[in-house]
Amino acid sequence: MGSLGKSAVAGAVLFAIGLGTTAQAESVTLGGDPVLQIGNTDVGNGAVVANPDGSFTLVGTQSGDALDPSWLLDWNLTIDYDPFINGSMSVTNLSTTARNFSLAISLPVAAFTPSLYGGSITATVFDLNGDNSASVSPSTAAGAGPGIYQGTIDGSPVLDLFGITLSCTSATGGCTATGSEQDGLPGATIPGPDVAGNIGTVLHFSLSAGDKATFDTNFTVVPVTAVPLPPSAWLLLAALGGLGLLACQRNMNGPFTIIATRAAA
Repeated sequence: MGSLGKSAVAGAVLFAIGLGTTAQAESVTLGGDPVLQIGNTDVGNGAVVANPDGSFTLVGTQSGDALDPSWLLDWNLTIDYDPFINGSMSVTNLSTTARNFSLAISLPVAAFTPSLYGGSITATVFDLNGDNSASVSPSTAAGAGPGIYQGTIDGSPVLDLFGITLSCTSATGGCTATGSEQDGLPGATIPGPDVAGNIGTVLHFSLSAGDKATFDTNFTVVPVTAVPLPPSAWLLLAALGGLGLLACQRNMNGPFTIIATRAAA
């Protein structure tokens, strides 16, 4: 993919999760300020690593605060302003009841049009509290999407995935279950809208009490580029053009009929 015009400005990685106060963000040189959100609590501690290929890796962990202490978040994400978002996010429900969570990352990007997109999710649920079962499912909260995963362009959902319940049971405890879904990959292939300045991934899910869910996700959005014709195609077009000229000349000198056909796109 070609560069979309990264701007080397001093930015800050800013994350968010649950119901709490804004945490101080770690300063790093980025092309914009990505925002990871789960609920309304800003998460700012963690490391940011610049990779040789121009992407950035965001790694960290943070637990809830006094207002909402019942969660633990771990993340290991790679972002690129060309653009894509992929990596792993894990949430542990530290409460004694099943809870809805909303986890999202938003990445500012340079505008381009039109776009192609694709995304994927692999979800794994773990029985951490030893009650012999664990489950993760689409959120029951108002406004949540039909599946756990949503890919967004400029804040509007364009891709919904994983509209199922993932669960496990075990007589001895400690069970796990994994499931995955993707669309438009490999290579972003789904025609999308114009991109004004933002792409994102949103996870709306309900997680059983005392258990952990890990989500490995990818959302890629690329500009549509013209595909050059191979040399053989140009030779064919030239030959067809020559035949058409000959037919026109013959039509001028005798009772010949020219039938024009449109080649399939």
